Amino acid sequence: MQFTDPPTPCFLPLVVLLTAALVLPRASYASDHAYLLYRQWQSYDWQGDTPAADDVSRVQRGLGWRRRAPAGSFGLDYDYQALRIRTGDPAHNGHLHRATFGGDWHHGPYRVEARAGLAGTSNMFKDQVFHREVLNGRMAAFRALNEGSRLSLGVGGDHRFGSFRWLPRVRWAHKNTRGHWLIDLPVRLRWQGPGNRWEFRVERMGDRWATLDKAQATKSTLYLREWRTELTYRIRPGDERWPAVILGIGASIDTRVRYRDFEEGTLDTRLGDALFGSIRLSW
Repeated sequence: MQFTDPPTPCFLPLVVLLTAALVLPRASYASDHAYLLYRQWQSYDWQGDTPAADDVSRVQRGLGWRRRAPAGSFGLDYDYQALRIRTGDPAHNGHLHRATFGGDWHHGPYRVEARAGLAGTSNMFKDQVFHREVLNGRMAAFRALNEGSRLSLGVGGDHRFGSFRWLPRVRWAHKNTRGHWLIDLPVRLRWQGPGNRWEFRVERMGDRWATLDKAQATKSTLYLREWRTELTYRIRPGDERWPAVILGIGASIDTRVRYRDFEEGTLDTRLGDALFGSIRLSW
C-alpha cells in the first residue's frame, strides 16, 4: 500500500492500543460468532428544488466476526455502501468500502472502546492510489464513578457529527429481568429484551470515506452522518447447523452528506429522512 500523503499522527495511539489487544492470550476469550448483513433504504426525499427524490438511493452489505470474553470483545468488520447521487458531477463514484478492527475492554472502573481501519471509494482500492484520509478510527474511554457503579463519565472521538472531534460522554448501563438498557449520551440509546429476541436502538451514525475521481487527480473526502433508529426481532435463535435470523425495520433521520462536486464545489446537503429494512444472519 502506498500513500500519497503521510499517515495522520492522531491515530498512532489508537493503533498501539489495538495492536496490544491482538496479542491477548486466546484462552481468555469465551466465544466467537460471525454475521452477514443486508440493509436497503427507500429513495431519499432530498430537500430543495433539485434533485428529485429518486436521484439518491442507498444500500448496505456487511460481514464480520467477533470474539467475546468476560473482559471485553474484539472483532473484524467490513461493509460496502452504494450511495448513488445521480445529479451534478460528484468527485467520487458512490461505492464506499470500509474495513475496521477493534472492540471494547474493561477493567475495574475503566472501559475503553476503539476501532481503526480503512475507508474509501472502490476505485481507490482498485487503482491503489491512496491518501491519508483513507485511515479511519474512533475511540472512547470511560471511568465509573466508583467500583460497581452503573454510571460512567468519559470522552470519545469520532466522525459522528462531521469532522473528527472529541466530545464528553456519559454512559449508564443496567440489566434486570426486563432486559438490558444502555444510555451513552450524546450518541446512543439501546434496549435489549430478555433472551435477546427484541432490540431497539437510537444511535448517532457518522463516518468519513476517502474519495478519488475517475481521473485520479482529485483526492477528497465524503462525510455521511445521520440519526438512526431501528427495531429488530430474532425470528430464529440459531443452532449448530443453521444461523440465527434477525429482521429489522427503522429510519434514517436528518441524513446529511458532504462531498466535493466539480460543478458546485464542496456540498453539505441534507438528504432528508428514509425508512429502511434489514436482515442479518448470525452464526
